[in-house]
Formats: sequence, C-alpha cells, structure tokens
Amino acid sequence: MRYLIKNAKIVTPEKVSQRKDILIVNGVIQQIARNIEDTKALVISSKNLHVAIGFCDVGTFVGEPGLEERESSDSISHSAAKGGYTVLAPFPNLQPVIDNKSSVRFVRECYVDSHLEVYPIGAVSKGSKGQDIAEILDMHEHGAIAFSDGNQSIQNTGLLLRALQYAKKINTPIIQCSEEQALSKDTYMHEGATSTSLGLAGMPSDAEAIMVKRDIDLAKYAEADICLHNISCKDSVQSVKDANKKGKFVYASVPAMNLIHIDEELHDFDTNLKVIPPVRGRKDRKALVKAVNTDRIDFIASNHQPVDLEHKDLEFLRSSFGASTLDTVFSSLLTFVAEEISLSKLVEKLSYGSRKVLGLAIPKIEVGEVADLVVFDPSSSWEVTTSSIFSKSKNNPYIGKTLNGIVHAVFQKKKVVHLTKI
Repeated sequence: MRYLIKNAKIVTPEKVSQRKDILIVNGVIQQIARNIEDTKALVISSKNLHVAIGFCDVGTFVGEPGLEERESSDSISHSAAKGGYTVLAPFPNLQPVIDNKSSVRFVRECYVDSHLEVYPIGAVSKGSKGQDIAEILDMHEHGAIAFSDGNQSIQNTGLLLRALQYAKKINTPIIQCSEEQALSKDTYMHEGATSTSLGLAGMPSDAEAIMVKRDIDLAKYAEADICLHNISCKDSVQSVKDANKKGKFVYASVPAMNLIHIDEELHDFDTNLKVIPPVRGRKDRKALVKAVNTDRIDFIASNHQPVDLEHKDLEFLRSSFGASTLDTVFSSLLTFVAEEISLSKLVEKLSYGSRKVLGLAIPKIEVGEVADLVVFDPSSSWEVTTSSIFSKSKNNPYIGKTLNGIVHAVFQKKKVVHLTKI
C-alpha cells in the first residue's frame, strides 16, 4: 500500500522542519521531498500537518489479562492510536500480576496483530506484594523490558536494593513510583489550602519527597540507575536535580495531568481529577513544567488508569483513583501548556525520552526506514465525548471539552491506522 503525506512539518527534539512530502510504500519511507507526485498513493493532508515518531508510553494500564471490564487489548490499541502512541510498556498490575515468564509472553502475544509494539514491565516482587523478589532474570529473558511493582510503591528497602542489583547486571531499569504509604494512607487529594477548605484528608508532598530521597540513596549505593515514575512535587524535582550533578543515574517522569491541573480545581469534587499522584499546588506545577523544559524530567507519562463506572461514578470520597487519558494526552498538552512547553519539547518527552529510559532504539524519519510515525494537525480541534474516545472506561477529565490537536494517522509495524477521514 502507498501513502503520501502532503506538505507536513517534521518535528524532532532539535527543530521543526520546513514543509515536505513523505511517500510511504509497504510501511517503508521511500521518499522525502518538497513536492512528490504519486497518483497511486492514498493522500494524507490537512491545513497544518505535522509528523513525528510515534509516542511511547511507560506504565500504561492495559487491562488484559483479568481486568477486561476496564480495558482490553482491542480497546487499548484503538485508544493508543487515537492518542498517537505506537509503543506501550504496561505496568504489571493485572490479574494475574506479570511476575513470571508465562505472563510476560501472554501480554506480548495479545498484541501480535495490533499496530502497537508492547513491551511488558515485569513485577519486582511476587504478586507486586512487596515481599519476595520475583523471577527477574527469567522474565528478562522472555521479553520484560523493565521491572517495577507499578502503582504499588516498593516500601521494603532490602527488596528494592536487591532489585537494583539484579537490574544492574542485565542493564535493565527499575521503575519506582515513590510514595511513603504510611503518610498517604486514607487520603483523597493533595494536602494544602484546598484540602483544608474542603475538609478532606490530604496527601502531603512529603509522602513522595521522602521516598524519592530514599530511592535515590539506594540507587547510589547500588551504583545502579533508577527511574522515578510520575513525580509530582517541587521537592522531588530538586532531589533529582541534586542527585545528577556528578553524573546521570536518576531518571524521572511526570504525568501529563500534573503539568496541566492544580488542586484548586477540585473545589467542585470532579472525580476524574482524583488521581495518584494527586494534582498538586501551583508551585509544584510550575516546577514540573520547568523541569520538563530543562530536561530534569526525561519523559511525560499518560498515567492511564481506566476505572469502570461502578467504581468511579460515586461521591468523591468513595470514588476510585484514576483517569483514562491515553486518547487525550497529546491533545490536552497542546491545549493547556503549549505556551509553556514547545511542540518540539512535547514530542521529545512523549517519543524520545521514554524510549531512551527503556533502552529502545529511536526510530528515524529517513528514506529506507520502517515508518514509526504519528501524523497530526496541532491547529485542528475536536470535541471529546464518550463516543470519540476508545478507552473502555470513560473516566476522562476532558469529556465535554474541546481540545487542540487531531491525530490523522499512525504508522507502525508496516501497518497504518487511519483515525480521521482523508
């Protein structure tokens, strides 16, 4: 099949190019030039078309196996395409937990026929219970790209140290969601003036910041790299900055929603803004945005946590944490932070940074390369409705809102997914 992307700007971390045409034949980039004519090709065009390498997400909740009522391999594939993603590295918190070679293989096999490349993250501990170390070397041999207990923060210091030592031997990252659970237990939002005014128990920034410092110290002691996933507060950013002064060994990510929202927006008890980590204060958001721009933060994560209606559509105190965001991450960032973070920087943090942390090859937009592309128009807008997003769960904070940025097509694995009429 032949596809001709017309008059598009190529976006890389370094620059946004002049407009060019890109001819793709059977999934391979055949020509890049100022003006290409090909009567046999299907044309992809828009008023302000842009092309970048496909986005790569870390820690995505994929639902299957065991939690298909919230998400399935089919729904996550469509949701990812809608959002411009070609690579996912899902967390192990499924049923059963991805803590052995068989479960690693199962997850990979679910996406053989999908446009997605899916690289499972194996559990650090058996069942992600934080007690006994899982079969890290065995899982690595069968395709686990990294190790983490996912949204279950590892509290056991000895367990995390052993995991870091194993991971160092096989040059594979440990990904930790840093949270001191004794400080965050039975809390509902960020601790601050807003939580006080609403009469809600708040999660202090120290619940994250204290654990971030411990995790950095452990990685330093083990002489191993660590990725601190979904950091959300100013103190965590400072700790990452201080740790890397003499050499990079601490990597960090931030959830897209924490670059956009602050705790003051919870005055109306919007349960779709009830997430972990919580959206925090104005100073925290400002520090996170600056950290993205100065590369203290390596990538932006979707923090995609779909929740079924039964557990989300409840009063705020009883509603489960999580937001279904994969469809809308890119569009929401273009809409709300485009004046603070450039398009090139957003592409870098959605496409390049996560691949580097995972040790994946970086695709190239060059003649002869297999196309791993997202084709989008940042100037076009679309209304987010329950029918316009593909996630099974509809706990998306942007439903009813108009967002900038339409993904027109995604190319991956010599396949193409068209999401809009051409």
